Amino acid sequence: MPHLPWNEHNIEHLLALTECEPGCWRTRHGDANLNARSYGGQLLGQALMAGMMDVPADRVATMMQFLFLQGAMPDESLELRVTPLQNGKRFSSRHVRASQANGRVVLDAQVTCALPLEAPSHGAPSSVPAGERPEDLAQLDDVDPALLRSFHRLGGYSGSRKPSIEFRIPDPRRQLSPEVMKGRFRFWMRSAQALPDDPRIQAAAFAYLSDWWVNFSALGHHLCELGERRLYIASLNHAIWLHRPFRADQWLHVDTMSPASASGRGLAIGAIHDREGRSLATVTQECLMAYAD
Repeated sequence: MPHLPWNEHNIEHLLALTECEPGCWRTRHGDANLNARSYGGQLLGQALMAGMMDVPADRVATMMQFLFLQGAMPDESLELRVTPLQNGKRFSSRHVRASQANGRVVLDAQVTCALPLEAPSHGAPSSVPAGERPEDLAQLDDVDPALLRSFHRLGGYSGSRKPSIEFRIPDPRRQLSPEVMKGRFRFWMRSAQALPDDPRIQAAAFAYLSDWWVNFSALGHHLCELGERRLYIASLNHAIWLHRPFRADQWLHVDTMSPASASGRGLAIGAIHDREGRSLATVTQECLMAYAD
């Protein structure tokens, strides 16, 4: 991968890796979140990229299962070590583990890539209302600040936007009202800048995007009952299934729902479709959501 200068608007730059030796990669850029730790989506994208770099180019990413083990420090590089798990006729699977200074292991992941096969296909229908255009919807900067005022009680959530992600919220007055939020939330997103045609970069960029607001359906469900209490939030585990290749720099509709939260953990599930209503991917995330005081 050629050297890329720092550009916080470009996901490709944020996911760039340097090969240290066979099976070992080092990150180049940190991407801090509001808690002064590396944004979880960056870790997801870097792990998927490292796993894909170790398999034949004609095998596309189909799945990643991922554990967030410790918070990563954005001012320190990560070292990602990739170990073969499977080299079959159709599937290649890799184990990816990343550590920082003093051997702190921050993530553990399994990545699978596969040859596309002729096979039956189907997909759950999209929930996008007819005629909805993401370009015409509200950005976070456009949302009434009164709707976002209580978000400080939800860990790292705020009205701040990430320059690398274009993000749109349909009907924010209804969706962001604490009285209405009941375990469901939908939005549009895409990479803020165009990305290369390389399917590996597109898949890794989607992994980066997939951490953005996906667990809000679990957290927002309880905003009305929190009163003045706050929640401490941290991602615990994450899984991605890529049903077919697609572009992360084109608009993606994300419909999330939370089937349950209990004992300090909340689960969110996201269905991803394109503008034509094709089912592209499914994401799940379990997060720590416990009272901070």
